Amino acid sequence: MSTKTVFIYIKFGWIVAPIVWWIEKYVYSDWEFLKFLFVIVSVDTLLGFTKAVMEKKVSSKGFGMVLKKLLIYTCLLVATSALTKFTISGAPQVAFSFLNNVVFSAIMVREAISIFENVAEIEPGVLPGSILKYLQKFHSETGKKLIDEN
Repeated sequence: MSTKTVFIYIKFGWIVAPIVWWIEKYVYSDWEFLKFLFVIVSVDTLLGFTKAVMEKKVSSKGFGMVLKKLLIYTCLLVATSALTKFTISGAPQVAFSFLNNVVFSAIMVREAISIFENVAEIEPGVLPGSILKYLQKFHSETGKKLIDEN
């Protein structure tokens, strides 16, 4: 490696390091969770695309929904990070410390439900009917449990 290359790397590091520090302090820092989220969103997207191909309903609207989902998840993660990390006069606040677990779990559960639903539509009979029946008790748009009509 030449001296010029080393100098470029050092200069690049001096520029990027403060930006990365600022992002991790004020925007988002749980990169490990982001890896898991990437995996589960990718699986859900792949299954959704497979289902759309099977139903001959592939459209740009479906891909737009993926981008919309990513935008919403990004906003949720940034807002949660801000609420759980903010300080007042330098002292960390603990009022929202539970929020990471709640929001992160809710996102993962929502993606898992979507995966189960896609699998059930792609290949009926793979999942036991009791699992699907239980999942269908939850309204997909609001996330609220529907009241049993029995």
